Amino acid sequence: MKYRNLVFILICAVAVVLPTSVLAVNSVLSSVFDGSEPKTNPLPGTCSGETRPLGYQDAGVFQVSTSGIYTVVDAYNVVGLDVSALVYQGSFNPNAPQSNLLTPDGIDVSVTLQLDSGVNYVLVVQQWCGNPDRTWVNHEGAWAVTFSGPGDVTSDKKVAVPAETQGLFSDSDPTVVTDCGSSQYQQVGPVQVSTDGKYYYSDISFFYAVDVCLQIFTAPFDPANPIANRLALLDDFDTVELQAGKDYYFVTQPFQQATNGEFFYIFSAPAPFVINYAISGSWFFPPTTGQGFLIDVFDTANLMFLAWFTYDLERPATGVTAMIGDPGHRWMTAAGPFQGNTGMLDINWSSGMIFDSESPPVTNAPDGDMTVEFFDCFTGEVRYNLGASGRMGVVPIERIVNDAVPLCETLTQGPDIPGPL
Repeated sequence: MKYRNLVFILICAVAVVLPTSVLAVNSVLSSVFDGSEPKTNPLPGTCSGETRPLGYQDAGVFQVSTSGIYTVVDAYNVVGLDVSALVYQGSFNPNAPQSNLLTPDGIDVSVTLQLDSGVNYVLVVQQWCGNPDRTWVNHEGAWAVTFSGPGDVTSDKKVAVPAETQGLFSDSDPTVVTDCGSSQYQQVGPVQVSTDGKYYYSDISFFYAVDVCLQIFTAPFDPANPIANRLALLDDFDTVELQAGKDYYFVTQPFQQATNGEFFYIFSAPAPFVINYAISGSWFFPPTTGQGFLIDVFDTANLMFLAWFTYDLERPATGVTAMIGDPGHRWMTAAGPFQGNTGMLDINWSSGMIFDSESPPVTNAPDGDMTVEFFDCFTGEVRYNLGASGRMGVVPIERIVNDAVPLCETLTQGPDIPGPL
């Protein structure tokens, strides 16, 4: 509960302007930094004293359906890609970032804000100034900003809020004593997740209503034996490893003592790996050492280039020689766009030339394709179809050296970040 002490004063202020008798409407605006975003000098409230440009997104216009006080929270402030959020009225001009600004100190964790129905607002998010040694790098990863208040939010960046992640505690709920405290509880289940990996919990109502504690069980919760089958207890901002296809049961409680009021939390799946330019380098399959791939990634052009240095389908006949090198040497190139963690490349075969000479001219013939998929900064696989030869297959690949892995993980904020909502 160490994070609680940092924002106690803020929560007290929020409690004054958002009474627990008024059930808030919870909305989430979310998108992804893919590394191609423009940069500008730190916007108001972002990285005080920093002068080097940082990536930002203009998330577009949003409106609220009802006028009133809204609590706005950077949901991934602790568990993911940290951003500073800014709200403008009417329009945003990166060359005049103070104009129309309603949040002069930015939104690093949480603020309360008066918003009126029928008014156009603009949400801007800028990456926080982490990774000081590489501030020129645009980080990649999802961001999420929540709005809790008297009305709904409309925006192109709005995502659905699962029903089980919000609710209302009342005197009619059963009570139980657990490691979360002595208080009411509600159970939802069975719940299944679609992806194996680390899931991310952010308690949003902590900032304006009930501080909620989430416990996850592998079988229905038994209040007479509250630790039986418990997989995890999540508080404030936390993580848990879950497996796809398994049944889980989510139990929510007010933290420490019984409290009537609403709860709302974000529960995010792990981020899928995405290709970045630090994938560039030399790759191979260790059992076939002596063959391998050179891969280059051009982020801004969304282009991947690959050269495969390999051998013919069969060894040359005995006695066949080459003037230089092995007579069985073969190489091919491939290029194409990539999306997410996968590149879709067309194979090209070059022929007709001789060593280090402009003539005779090259002949290029497209034939076949490759799908290059990366699982993380260390491993991937190449699925190939060599066209007219009829040869198809899969080659698992890994880096020959890992020098670029720290940069690769910096660009993706490491493998342990929440994914898009």
